Amino acid sequence: MKNLLIYLFSIFLLTSVTFGQKQFSLLSPDKSIETKISVGDNVEFSVLKKGKPIIAPSSVSINVNNGIVLGEKSKIKNTKTNSVDQIVNRVVKQKSKDVRDNYNELKINFKEDFAISFRAYNEGVAYRFETALDGELKVNSENYYVSFAGDYSIYFPEEESFRSHNERLCKYLPLKGIAEKQFASLPAVVDTKEGTLIGITESDLDDYAGLWLKGTAQNSLKGIFPNYVLEENQLNDRDVDPVKRADFIAVTKGKRTFPWRIFAITNNDGDLITNELVFLLSKPNQIQDVSWIKPGKVAWDWWNYNNIYNVDFRAGINTDTYKYYIDFASRYGIEYIILDEGWYHLGNLLRVNPDVNVEEIINYGKQKNVGVIL
Repeated sequence: MKNLLIYLFSIFLLTSVTFGQKQFSLLSPDKSIETKISVGDNVEFSVLKKGKPIIAPSSVSINVNNGIVLGEKSKIKNTKTNSVDQIVNRVVKQKSKDVRDNYNELKINFKEDFAISFRAYNEGVAYRFETALDGELKVNSENYYVSFAGDYSIYFPEEESFRSHNERLCKYLPLKGIAEKQFASLPAVVDTKEGTLIGITESDLDDYAGLWLKGTAQNSLKGIFPNYVLEENQLNDRDVDPVKRADFIAVTKGKRTFPWRIFAITNNDGDLITNELVFLLSKPNQIQDVSWIKPGKVAWDWWNYNNIYNVDFRAGINTDTYKYYIDFASRYGIEYIILDEGWYHLGNLLRVNPDVNVEEIINYGKQKNVGVIL
């Protein structure tokens, strides 16, 4: 029994003290991925895959309230470990009905009333902060600086501003070649060029600024966050322009968990598609009645309305065209069509395009067993 306990403990957590720093080692269930955590003047983590470093030591911290930095010169109160292997049933069925949730976890509780949790999956690693502070919490900044262990490249969805429709070209660039003024939205994929891909994203984002990635002209990436909006201007039906921003990134509750910082580690592009870390690390479903949510295939008008020809009506954003889409979807077993843009605009009132009878289109779709997504 004693040998069994020692073995189980060593599977996922090894602890040592080196030159005043506390060292932890967290292994994935299959032991292929190792996360090393060091707590001293700073909190740092690094990641190895099959013993080879892929993420070099990288510090994490959050600056709150009157310049208090959670993660610098912080004192460990205690640590907790956990190992989970369970099946999660999807509330809304997607690519699969069930998902295996299998990870080892280390939670480091600090005397300054905050904690950092690290999780190691066979498919990647993640960490997040948690605070237990009284009252309101102002987050001045978050230190997200990830150093990589080689001359890697990245699929970099470069942006021009924080107002994005997330339809950017993913430029394939060497990390060292990304200037400090260049930044990107998520997700981004780092290519080690040695058979490993690292997908960078976040999950459980709530009441907090989103994470964006900035170049450093080195083998590293820096996180940047849009500051809290004080005043905004509604430009049109989808764009809101921040007119005035604060000098901090969030005002939130003092007792809360923060977004998970995710590194999905895969061997090929296909594994990125099936990686479930964002889902598994998300907040549980908050919708009481999900019976109306029915996933399915969709024909999107932007992709086809300019290509309709040899028809006895004027093709365009009009009722006849969308009935034609519905007939096509019905014929080929496509569950939905999308009525995307052009049927309304935002002004003093919401005005419907006179060429589009939305009610008629929806009713026609019901007759053909085709849903209409507005």
